[in-house]
Amino acid sequence: MFYELTDLLTCPRCGPAHGLILLVQEVGDRRVQRGWLGCPDCRTDYPVTGGVADLRLHSQTGRQPRSPLEDDELALQIVALSGLADERGYLLLDERLAHTAHAVAELAPALEVISVSPAADGSGGERGVSRVLSELRFPLVEYRLHAVAIAPGGDRELVAAAARRVAPGGRLLLFDAGDGDLEQVEASGLVILAAEGSTAVAERELEPLAGFG
Repeated sequence: MFYELTDLLTCPRCGPAHGLILLVQEVGDRRVQRGWLGCPDCRTDYPVTGGVADLRLHSQTGRQPRSPLEDDELALQIVALSGLADERGYLLLDERLAHTAHAVAELAPALEVISVSPAADGSGGERGVSRVLSELRFPLVEYRLHAVAIAPGGDRELVAAAARRVAPGGRLLLFDAGDGDLEQVEASGLVILAAEGSTAVAERELEPLAGFG
């Protein structure tokens, strides 16, 4: 887990307004291998083991993971549509796209790729990849991420949750998206830049400076 990811993670019990404090037990090359993430509000501790942050409220239970979206060109599409191939920043993947995290990080080495899934989807020792376990969707602060990629498949609640994580000027990438998903994108305040088949790209517009626009 990337050390600075602590600034973005939030307590799944208390909600996105409540950040976590990191206690490091083992770290190397700015990546935490072992430690704890603690919530100062509810006093819950979440372990970091093998480089993976486990924010699950019930480690052995919870909703079942959704099946991954399989496409040989998926990682390449994610990088290209994000517009971040040569940029530093954070790119979030939902559980159906989490299996592409390593490939995305290799294609865009300046990025930190965050995958969130209720079940383990890879090791925690990969450079450029931070893996988070959570039954809840996206235990991360809102409006801070440069890009978020999801495969909603008709899940409008997922679209709304993902849209809230996109920073001004950032992009939301959708794969396996239907008409209802695109309607939710617009209802969430994003502008659809392009849509073809079940793939779409949307953007949260930059807020105009005071006195301009």
